[in-house]
Amino acid sequence: MPRRSWSRPVLAAAVTPVVAAALAVSAFVSPTAAVAESAGAPGASAVRSPVSPVSHVTTAASAETAGTATGDVAWTVRTVDNANGSGRPNFTYDVDPGAVIDDALLVTNTGTVPLDLAVYAADTFTTPTGDIDILQNAADSVDAGAWIAPGSDTVHLEPGAAAEVPFRIDVPADARPGDHSAGLVTALAETGAGTGTIAVERRLGSRLHLRVSGELVPAATVTDVRTSFNGTWNPFGTGTLVVDYRLSNTGNTRVTATEAARIAGPFGILAVSAADVQLPEVLPGSTIEVHREITGVPVLGWITGALTVAPEGVGLGAGALDVSTIEVGQAAVPWTFLALAVVIAGLVVAIVLVVRKRRGVARGAVDGTESASAA
Repeated sequence: MPRRSWSRPVLAAAVTPVVAAALAVSAFVSPTAAVAESAGAPGASAVRSPVSPVSHVTTAASAETAGTATGDVAWTVRTVDNANGSGRPNFTYDVDPGAVIDDALLVTNTGTVPLDLAVYAADTFTTPTGDIDILQNAADSVDAGAWIAPGSDTVHLEPGAAAEVPFRIDVPADARPGDHSAGLVTALAETGAGTGTIAVERRLGSRLHLRVSGELVPAATVTDVRTSFNGTWNPFGTGTLVVDYRLSNTGNTRVTATEAARIAGPFGILAVSAADVQLPEVLPGSTIEVHREITGVPVLGWITGALTVAPEGVGLGAGALDVSTIEVGQAAVPWTFLALAVVIAGLVVAIVLVVRKRRGVARGAVDGTESASAA
């Protein structure tokens, strides 16, 4: 493939309208990209140095390296130590609109066969299960993935060799304030035996975060709340309260949230407090689906309580967003009582039917006697 030019057009910033919500993910064999992630400090100011082609080096991978290995094929990626920072777990920048950033990704062939890897960038999003994923088709990128141009579309590595892959980020002059995320990916396409067609594409890369200066507006909403109760046959036992809801990032910064729950029987008796749960990071425009099971809830006929979701903007600290409270009012009846109620209801129906039948028989007998007397 031809080398990409730094003069490609700058695309206006926008949020990919994906509906979605394990921040750290490793490489895996799948049509979907795997993106290496770990929380890190913002990078230093942008460096406007000339961009060179891929340069081969012999530096070994560090503890922050993400890698993939299958058979004789194995490689790792990591950030390069330079003026933007050292020992970085991922690429993180605080920038102004119109900024230009030059950086590099270190790719190392740790396998025993030569590798020809494709290199590209694409937008990332949060899936409904809370994983961070990357668009399968880089051409669909309309946010940070469209701002990134690798110095080369491919990199060739002999066994044991490493290469720095430079890339440039052109932040649009009209980029919206807030967080923009992408993944810088290396990919290996493998063909099926004797078919010549791509059977699987393995991807390995690193997340890239940009926070564009301007007004930061963290925001999150809780919707589609559903509750149910899984009881027990033991009338003196406990059950499980199940709560499902959707958490959407409707602001312009990355958000996460802490969830807490307290459930009790009538008049607040036998209260149960569940341990706090840290929810995954949600990128702007994404939605996660949360499933929570609260065990040890007393089976007292009716339970009440509240589940609170306290969101916060990543890097902004707690208290910036309003807490969402999910009020719970749910029937909690032991299955034995329900079974007994069904049996009792069945008996009542049977008795009513028998009584009606007997009355009908008796009425028929009386009518027959009266007819005989009249004759």
